[in-house]
Amino acid sequence: MGFLERRPDRNTQVTRPDDRYGSKPRPQTGGSNEPLYEARRSNGDPIGLPSPAPAPAPAPVTAAAVVPAQPLARPVGRTDLTMLLGRTVLEARVQQICQEYGLIPRSGPAVGSGLSRSYLARDAGVELAADAHGTVTTVFLHFNGDDGFTSYQGEIPGGAGSVARRSHLWAMLGRPDEQGDPYRDRFLGDYGPWDRWILAGFALHAQFATDGELLSRITLTLPDRLPRAA
Repeated sequence: MGFLERRPDRNTQVTRPDDRYGSKPRPQTGGSNEPLYEARRSNGDPIGLPSPAPAPAPAPVTAAAVVPAQPLARPVGRTDLTMLLGRTVLEARVQQICQEYGLIPRSGPAVGSGLSRSYLARDAGVELAADAHGTVTTVFLHFNGDDGFTSYQGEIPGGAGSVARRSHLWAMLGRPDEQGDPYRDRFLGDYGPWDRWILAGFALHAQFATDGELLSRITLTLPDRLPRAA
């Protein structure tokens, strides 16, 4: 009698022969088959690596300090212009003082090039008058745009201070030795009052504007060469 073929039980796992090319290797831990994406922190850095040092906080921005504008400083330490009176423009010391104030002859490029009768420094508000021999007879200090000059900046000779007002001159020098009323020049127009002080070694003649207060011009002369009212 023949043997009946025994069939395998359905619950029994059927063993398949190995693949013709050999068994397939299983993935190894740490190999190229590991997951491509690792767990990362919320900031994107991989877990397990040290966190980078935090960036330094930016320095606070402070507004630049605003420096208030300073008023123009008056020149100090300049030579007293009364030292020019009675001296010739050919003297070395006189030429040094002229250079200090920027005085140039009206008709020439430099002091000493000729015996000019007038020397100007419009930016300094200073003017000199000389005689035919080159001797300085008069020094003019111009204020408040007088005759197109820049206002003189500095100390008025004789201890008169630096404020170009009649009340200030009276406070510094006292009551003047002579005074004059406002007047009209037929060619130059109206003038205000004038005051004159006879000081040590020179005379100071102050001509004021028509308001009687603002100083227009100071005229400095030797006592024997007093100017007329103008």
